[in-house]
Amino acid sequence: MTASHYLIFGDLHGRILPAFRLAMAWEREHGLRLDGLLQVGDLGYFPDPARLDKATARHAADDPLELGTCLVVHPNREADEILQGNDGPPPPLWFTAGNHEDFDALAGMESGGGRRSSSFAVDAYLLVRCIRDGQVEMLPGTLRVGAVWGIDDKAPNARRRTPERGRIKHRSLTALAASTFDVLLSHDGPRDAVLVGSGSEGLGTLIDLARPAFAFFGHYGSRYGRVGATTGGTQVYHLAGFEMRRGGSCAEEGSVGLLTWESESGTFEYLDEGWLRGFTRHNWQHMAG
Repeated sequence: MTASHYLIFGDLHGRILPAFRLAMAWEREHGLRLDGLLQVGDLGYFPDPARLDKATARHAADDPLELGTCLVVHPNREADEILQGNDGPPPPLWFTAGNHEDFDALAGMESGGGRRSSSFAVDAYLLVRCIRDGQVEMLPGTLRVGAVWGIDDKAPNARRRTPERGRIKHRSLTALAASTFDVLLSHDGPRDAVLVGSGSEGLGTLIDLARPAFAFFGHYGSRYGRVGATTGGTQVYHLAGFEMRRGGSCAEEGSVGLLTWESESGTFEYLDEGWLRGFTRHNWQHMAG
């Protein structure tokens, strides 16, 4: 059986086109076609700039990349050049919802996405798909991906003012615990996996019960690495935010990784730091796919 390949991205906060461009540059330089892209929430899905949450609005005042969703929800020249260029479209991106999203806008897209589908498109190009909360999506290459939306609101150091749909739901954890999947995408991580007193006990229990091969999450800034807060053989990885803010405005170390999947098993490794340093907020638009 031929191996399948997927890039996993940390928090994007609007940097959707840069993520696609990086994937296309990686394909070109490595001579390998990707089967898909995965993203761990805080995509920054705010199609209407008037509806930004406070944190996103604060960052967007200094960084227009935070508003990147606006460039994919309606056809435009900048997106056309990347997503409909001469080399063909990039691989699709599947994501779970974090806590910095417009949940009303997501609900509107979800209601029109077909009840039988495990995911729904949120962009004009049909390349950005949100996996429904508590459901499993089959990706090209037969990779089964389960998704949990939101962050924990019960830990000692949990954020208490998160929107209702931005909180982890017990029913979503229960649904996935009774499902079979290879990869878990969540925004938050298991309890104490990154910071003591933060994270979700429910996610840790889900991983122990369902035992996917991999679990990926973001949410905790520039930190990244494999964590050992769960048992059962699952490899659990935290990804740094992909924001191109630090270290010469380049893609952050630990913000993107490669999952190789074959015959119901796989490997994961973060992309080379040196390679990521060549991808910056100043040159990403000119890195041909």
